[in-house]
Amino acid sequence: MASLDLRLLHWLYAGPAGAGVWLWTMVGLTVLGSGWSLFAILPFAWPERTRRVTLRLLGALVATAVVVFALKALVGRARPCSCLADVHALVFAAPTDPSFPSGHAAGAFAFAGFLALEVVRRPERRSLRKWLVVGGLFAVALGIAVSRVVLGVHFPSDVTAGAAIGALIGGAMSMMAKGGSEAETGTETETETEAETEAEAETETETETETEAETETGTETASG
Repeated sequence: MASLDLRLLHWLYAGPAGAGVWLWTMVGLTVLGSGWSLFAILPFAWPERTRRVTLRLLGALVATAVVVFALKALVGRARPCSCLADVHALVFAAPTDPSFPSGHAAGAFAFAGFLALEVVRRPERRSLRKWLVVGGLFAVALGIAVSRVVLGVHFPSDVTAGAAIGALIGGAMSMMAKGGSEAETGTETETETEAETEAEAETETETETETEAETETGTETASG
């Protein structure tokens, strides 16, 4: 397993022929997957229409970051650019925190996993467009994960673990939110049903009262 990890690392780190475009594409993906991208999400927390989903998404990303931080401290694995003589951090300075798991991969897959489930659950008739969006989300997340290996700062197993952690947390947060929404909807439905039942009961009582009053009036008229 370790030899496979190293072979895949060297294959991705070397890059394809004409590596200039390949390298700078990886740089762009790494920047996209950095923590600064959170600032692009924050404006969506303001409009009421997107506030709830955005806050849940931010919660998933924060939970992912906490788990990644704890695992890094627990495992303490050195980065390839720090422990392998033929691998160096490319473009950016080498990070100083441990390597396992990859925070970039975890965050990218938490984002993709959360939004993918939100998109799939939407009552959209054009299912092809749904799956194109889902495929795009995971393609970008995969690109961000691969970029960390290409730049020499992670082993493939780091980004694989990060991707799994992120996808699980993102998916779980989305499903928990779905359960909460269904519970709220169920409570609202029960409340509406109770209100309708009470209204019907009141209507029946009023009808019975009116009927009794008409009957008494009819009796009095007959007696007269």
